[in-house]
Amino acid sequence: MKPLILLLTALCFHTVETNTLDTTRFLIQDLFQNYSKDIRPIEDQTKPIAVNVDLDLISLNDFDEVEGTISMVVVLYISWNDQNLIWNPSLYGNVSYLTFKQDKIWLPEMFLCNPADSLTPIGNGHHKVTVHANGSVTWQPSDLLKATCTPNVYRYPFDQQTCQLSLSSWGYYSQQVKITISSPTFYFNFFHQNIEWKVISSRTEVWSGTFDMGYFKLTIERRHLNFLVTVVIPIIMLAFVNPFVFLLPFNSGERTSYSITVLLAFTVYMTVVSDRMPASSQPISYISYYLLSLVGISVAIVTTNIFQIRIYSKHDDDEPVPKWVRKSYLFTRNLFRHREVKTNDQLKKSFGTEYHGIDIKGPQLLDTDSQNQNGDVFYTSVLPLAQVTEKSPTENLPIIYEKQQEVITWHMVAKMIDKMCFFLFFILTIATTMSYFISAGAH
Repeated sequence: MKPLILLLTALCFHTVETNTLDTTRFLIQDLFQNYSKDIRPIEDQTKPIAVNVDLDLISLNDFDEVEGTISMVVVLYISWNDQNLIWNPSLYGNVSYLTFKQDKIWLPEMFLCNPADSLTPIGNGHHKVTVHANGSVTWQPSDLLKATCTPNVYRYPFDQQTCQLSLSSWGYYSQQVKITISSPTFYFNFFHQNIEWKVISSRTEVWSGTFDMGYFKLTIERRHLNFLVTVVIPIIMLAFVNPFVFLLPFNSGERTSYSITVLLAFTVYMTVVSDRMPASSQPISYISYYLLSLVGISVAIVTTNIFQIRIYSKHDDDEPVPKWVRKSYLFTRNLFRHREVKTNDQLKKSFGTEYHGIDIKGPQLLDTDSQNQNGDVFYTSVLPLAQVTEKSPTENLPIIYEKQQEVITWHMVAKMIDKMCFFLFFILTIATTMSYFISAGAH
């Protein structure tokens, strides 16, 4: 008889502890019998209800620097304690938690306070909530958030952007809802990489004033290789090709068209870059300054080239080279040659003979027929040119002047200016390009 009683007792307890459809239905009916989702679920209504919010980033869809917006798919992990939803699991078949639609209970609806389009609650009515026996509620709404984000394109395309999502339980003061964030960073449990942007870091913080607000800040960096290959490197190539116009012959007829073509190419690239930049003037991208500098250099090259063609086309008979231009030409030529042209050097080039120790002043005659016994050449007669008639048999000897004026033409002047302009603009292009990369990497 006793074993039978024990068996019946065990069956009764087993029936009570079983989680059945009826026990769950009874539990829900008891929980929501006097439940109002319009009242904050806290016994002391003078105290705020603590709401913890964490963010899980699913994907970074886009960052539009022109519009100044960022869009991402996120999941919010929101939890709080609902004192109206507490039960004893042993009385309801050991049911320790329930999952049902979110519209059945009070929710601390979260709003994105810096939206790019409209101010609407995050999530929709299809999400579920999980309620545990101790009254803790877990809600995980997800949504595509599009927030405003002021871009800083000064280092474009080597730029980093820091954007934030400002979340708040709109409509509740800080005395009613207290927002906390348990994680100092984002969660990346299901994150998918973006092809254009790379996530560098994330951080969270809470601001408390009239109402509480949670700030979720994300720092991203542009993957700049594509822009370097398609835009920056071709611009640099054009910049270094530009000064080579001064190496083209004047009679080629292509100098003007060459320089103007490069100038037009720079203007096209300025349009390409400006289409990717925001309309704001603060700050302006350094690549815009770089392109503007290259356009200025190109305009200077086109202008200089036009004047060069005009100089080369001058006729020496109609318009002789002025004295100051002649001196400037000789000075510049000596700089390029790193030495001065001496009189003995001129004599070598003219006669193929070196005259040692002879002080030649004024028009002179050199008598090479008179030699001493050793066969050395010596200076036998120094006579003015007007007196040399029949007195000397050296009438056919060359006359050496102290200073023979070198013939300098406009063609020679134009070619010398070409050399100077080539080196000047080439060095200027190098300096401008280096300053771009140094400034872009320094900030």
